[in-house]
Amino acid sequence: MSDRLDRGDKNDETSTDVDVSFSRADCGQEFNSRQELKEHESTQH
Repeated sequence: MSDRLDRGDKNDETSTDVDVSFSRADCGQEFNSRQELKEHESTQH
Protein backbone atom coordinates (compact mmCIF):
# COMPACT_ATOMS: atom_id res chain seq x y z
CA MET A 1 0.00 0.00 0.00
CA SER A 2 1.31 3.41 -0.96
CA ASP A 3 1.04 6.59 1.08
CA ARG A 4 1.68 8.73 -2.00
CA LEU A 5 -1.06 10.95 -3.32
CA ASP A 6 -1.82 11.22 -7.01
CA ARG A 7 -1.14 14.89 -7.61
CA GLY A 8 -2.18 14.79 -11.25
CA ASP A 9 1.27 15.84 -12.45
CA LYS A 10 0.72 14.33 -15.88
CA ASN A 11 -1.68 15.80 -18.37
CA ASP A 12 -2.77 14.93 -21.88
CA GLU A 13 0.22 16.73 -23.39
CA THR A 14 2.90 14.88 -21.40
CA SER A 15 1.42 11.47 -20.64
CA THR A 16 2.80 8.69 -22.83
CA ASP A 17 0.54 5.84 -21.73
CA VAL A 18 -2.55 6.95 -23.64
CA ASP A 19 -3.50 6.49 -27.27
CA VAL A 20 -4.87 9.80 -28.51
CA SER A 21 -4.62 11.88 -31.62
CA PHE A 22 -5.40 15.46 -32.47
CA SER A 23 -6.67 16.41 -35.89
CA ARG A 24 -7.89 19.32 -37.97
CA ALA A 25 -11.24 18.92 -39.67
CA ASP A 26 -10.33 21.22 -42.56
CA CYS A 27 -7.15 19.46 -43.69
CA GLY A 28 -7.59 16.04 -42.09
CA GLN A 29 -4.08 15.75 -40.71
CA GLU A 30 -3.62 13.91 -37.41
CA PHE A 31 -0.99 14.60 -34.77
CA ASN A 32 0.26 12.67 -31.74
CA SER A 33 0.24 15.66 -29.42
CA ARG A 34 -1.53 18.93 -28.98
CA GLN A 35 1.84 20.66 -29.36
CA GLU A 36 2.34 19.16 -32.83
CA LEU A 37 -1.14 20.36 -33.80
CA LYS A 38 -0.37 23.88 -32.52
CA GLU A 39 2.88 23.97 -34.50
CA HIS A 40 1.06 22.84 -37.64
CA GLU A 41 -1.61 25.50 -37.16
CA SER A 42 0.94 28.25 -36.67
CA THR A 43 2.96 27.35 -39.76
CA GLN A 44 0.30 26.06 -42.17
CA HIS A 45 -2.95 27.88 -41.39
